[in-house]
Amino acid sequence: MKVVVALALAVPLSLTGCGLLSAEEELLIPVQAGELASDPGTGLTVIPESERGEPLNLAGVDLQGESLALSDLRGDITVINLWATWCAPCRIEMPEFADVARSLDGQGITFIGINVQDDLNGARDYTVDTPYRSIVDDDGSLVAQIPDVPPRSLPVTVILDREGRVAVRIVGPIVLGTLEDTILDVLAVEQA
Repeated sequence: MKVVVALALAVPLSLTGCGLLSAEEELLIPVQAGELASDPGTGLTVIPESERGEPLNLAGVDLQGESLALSDLRGDITVINLWATWCAPCRIEMPEFADVARSLDGQGITFIGINVQDDLNGARDYTVDTPYRSIVDDDGSLVAQIPDVPPRSLPVTVILDREGRVAVRIVGPIVLGTLEDTILDVLAVEQA
């Protein structure tokens, strides 16, 4: 009975990516895309233009100690990835973010990471080959400002329109191979 209860508790926590389980525990519990889509707190949500809220006004210091504010990026589509080195799904999807950022360079699309409650030296080392900057969010206060993102739900990806409003929210791991198409869909709507 205890095993059944433990599994019943562990599986929902794993659906949000990096909840309360360790990286090793998360890797032991397979999560299928259908399971993510069926959980109302996870998956991909496209926000119609008429329902988008106010622009996000997040600002902070990046991993190199430089100031970075989303308000300075207005006019670009902005892809924000919330991640941490202790989050196994974050580490799995990070190379795709780097590849897509390189692929879309110069097309009016800016990538930003938000490194959440992490060891800064480890995060700096981990992003040495990442072609975009990451803001440090050591207390979770930046994540708390993003609408409809459950606490402790890494990874999370948010795509902002050119006005800085949330156009797409992905809570949980991305489906590898779909990130670029999702971004280009937002770009197409913005250019229409």
